[in-house]
Amino acid sequence: MTVVAAAWQAALAAEQRAVFGYGVLGPHLSDGDGQLAVACSDAHEGLRDATAQAIASAGLTPVAPQADYPDLYPVATAAAARALAMRLEDGCAAAWRYLYLEAASSAADRELRPAAQQGLTASAVRAARWRALSTPNRPTTPFPGT
Repeated sequence: MTVVAAAWQAALAAEQRAVFGYGVLGPHLSDGDGQLAVACSDAHEGLRDATAQAIASAGLTPVAPQADYPDLYPVATAAAARALAMRLEDGCAAAWRYLYLEAASSAADRELRPAAQQGLTASAVRAARWRALSTPNRPTTPFPGT
């Protein structure tokens, strides 16, 4: 497997982890936070499915999701749920940023850059929204995924 293919699979794995993680954290949120979690989960599900389809269309077998992600537990409070949402978004941003880097370094794989940039941007925006809810007076991360 090429480095770019491995990075692409890692981005898919990050999206799968995020979908699972939002299922873990969602029940601990209420009203507006809960609505944001549903929107984020929906976005990750769509990106997970599109990424898996693109990987399959490229003739590769998409990585399977894990049965469980023990490092996402425990989540017992709304604050812990928001902190987990930030971790999930940062993890996705890092994975998409890595794919962008690797795709930019490979002339044969440069067509992956727009998808990687979109994934990175979307996760960065979601992470900023969670940070604003969690720590309203804290500045946002200037380069998410680093």
